[in-house]
Amino acid sequence: MNKEQKAAVVTTLTKQFGDTSTMFVADYRGLDMPDITELRSKLRDADATFSVVKNTLARRAAKDAGLEEVADLFVGPTAVAFVHGDAAAVAKALKDFGKTREGILELRGGLMDGALVDAAQVKEIAELPAREVILAMLLSTVNAPAVDIVGAINAPVRDIVSLLGNWIDKRKEAGEEE
Repeated sequence: MNKEQKAAVVTTLTKQFGDTSTMFVADYRGLDMPDITELRSKLRDADATFSVVKNTLARRAAKDAGLEEVADLFVGPTAVAFVHGDAAAVAKALKDFGKTREGILELRGGLMDGALVDAAQVKEIAELPAREVILAMLLSTVNAPAVDIVGAINAPVRDIVSLLGNWIDKRKEAGEEE
């Protein structure tokens, strides 16, 4: 690779580092091209891109993008998943893929919303429910007081109707007309 090609790669990586606030770095040692293609497809479905990078160029690009703290992750065979959507979905895809190829794809860490995370934290992120599930849980929590208030307001009316219904049933059993 000549200087111009290296400069182009650094420019591209610097742009990718600048465009995303979340990325995960992995050691891909032992993955062959069909495996990498399969992983890229799974990550594309999770709205992420997966790039194999040269460490020296990635370190230079990270420094150019102001992400010096990430530069320490670029050691050995390195690939980066640049997250454009739900970080939990991408972390889950990486973790699940790593499970099927034990010891081949090892997470090193990454950057989550601008904060450095280690491999254990990436695995914890992978355990989070999907964004839609979290939003539904939040909505039900916010909605719960309103549902309780409506139930409390309706309770006296419901109780009166129930009492009247029981009274009418007792009168019918006693043989009285309505």
